[in-house]
Amino acid sequence: MVNGILTLAMSVEMDGALLWLTSRFVGIRLSRFRIAVGAAVGTLPTLWVLLTQNLYSVPWGIALIWPTVMLAVSFAPLPRRYWFTSYAALLCGTVLAAGIGLFMVTWATHLFPDVSVIVWLLVVLPMAVLGIAWWLPVWRRTPSEVTGEVRLVLEDKSLSVRVLWDSGNQLRDPVLRRPVVVLDTNSVIEWLPKDILGWVVDTVGGQLTTPPPAWRDRLGVISFHSLGGNGRLPIVAVDYAEGYLNGRWHRLVPVFAGFSANPVAGDGAYQALCNPSAVAAMNQESMKEGVGA
Repeated sequence: MVNGILTLAMSVEMDGALLWLTSRFVGIRLSRFRIAVGAAVGTLPTLWVLLTQNLYSVPWGIALIWPTVMLAVSFAPLPRRYWFTSYAALLCGTVLAAGIGLFMVTWATHLFPDVSVIVWLLVVLPMAVLGIAWWLPVWRRTPSEVTGEVRLVLEDKSLSVRVLWDSGNQLRDPVLRRPVVVLDTNSVIEWLPKDILGWVVDTVGGQLTTPPPAWRDRLGVISFHSLGGNGRLPIVAVDYAEGYLNGRWHRLVPVFAGFSANPVAGDGAYQALCNPSAVAAMNQESMKEGVGA
C-alpha cells in the first residue's frame, strides 16, 4: 500500500508535470520555480485528504476551483484570454494522467509483475505526461499565432518580454535591412540607457530631436504603416538578441529594437512583435507558411 509520504510525493510530481503540460499547450513558458510553487499549492487538497483520512473530505466546489488557484500562482499575471484554455488543458491533462495511471495499475502491473506499482506511478506515469508535454508544441496548433519570449541585451543590460512571432511585422531598418523587434515603450523604461531614454520618449511622442552624439550610429527613425495608422518609430541597434520559439531558445540575427507609443497587444498578452525570419537557425521552408497575424 502506498503510504502518505509517497502519496504526497506523487501529488507534487504529477501536479508539476501537469502544469508544464499546460504551459506547453497554451504556449506560455514557466520557470522551474513557478512550477514548483504551483505543484506545492496543488498538493494541499491531497494533504487535506490524508489528514482527515477521508477521500471525500474536499468539497466538490473547492476541487473544481483549486486548479484556478494553481494557475494563478504559476502563471500570474495570466492574460484573460488564456484562462479558459489553461483551465481546460489542466483538467484534460489530469483526466488523461488518471487514465494512464489506471491502465498501469490494472494492466501494466499484470504484464510486468516484477515492476512495483510505486515505480509505475512515481516514475513511468510522470515520464509519460512529460513526454506528451514535450510533443505538444509540434501538434497542438497551426502556426496562426505563436507566442514566446525574446531577450535583448543593450549595454550589458538584459530585457526579457513576451513576444508574438508575427510574420506580418516586415519592419527593417532602411540602411542595413535588419529586422526590427517592436516593443511597448512602457516595458523598456528601466532597460534603456539614460543617454537615449529621453530621445526615445521624445521621438515616440512625435518630437524630432537630435540623437545623442555617442549613439548616433546606433539610433534611427523609420516610418511604419499599419491597420491602426501610420507613424514613425525610434529604433536602436541591440548588442545581442535571442528568442524562445517551438520549445527552445534560438539566437536571432542582428536586430534593431523599435519602440511603440501604443501597446502591441490590447490585453497585455505580449509586449513585443518579431518576425520569425529573425531566428538565425530557423528552417526557412517551414516558416514560409507564415507565423502570426
